[in-house]
Amino acid sequence: MEVGEAIRSAAVARLDDLQRVEKAIVRIARIGAGREAARNRAERSGVHLSRPAINLISVLHASGPMRLSRLSDLTDLEAPLVSREIARLCEGGYVRRAPDPTDGRATIVDLSAKGEKAYTAYRTATDEIVVEAFAGWKAGELRTLADYLERVVHDVSRRPDSG
Repeated sequence: MEVGEAIRSAAVARLDDLQRVEKAIVRIARIGAGREAARNRAERSGVHLSRPAINLISVLHASGPMRLSRLSDLTDLEAPLVSREIARLCEGGYVRRAPDPTDGRATIVDLSAKGEKAYTAYRTATDEIVVEAFAGWKAGELRTLADYLERVVHDVSRRPDSG
């Protein structure tokens, strides 16, 4: 085999591996964000909210009170959807609205005690599912996977021109 041919062969193999990685990441994302997984988490947790609502209460739990515009930014959900979901969450008692002390025209939303309880139940159910999924993995394997996944997140989050 010539040097040029070996280089091309290695490049093709690398591209094949990269495509396998990308396909696996897409499959994992689809499985985790899919209807069946959401239904399983809802049944286990007893929290029957829409997927966008779960996303919203998760961000409110992690980041605390905020304006709807900030919530929209952090969840990557469109503002009208955030507004509708927050209205439903308020009606259900999961979220509270209060005037923004710095701007009376805006409102701040925060989780209520019921919202915190729902978040905790949903998070616990999710954790249980993950524990079950990786039950056959050794601690070292999980640590290595976590390290590699964190590296993947870092590398794919980086702008291509940032080196």
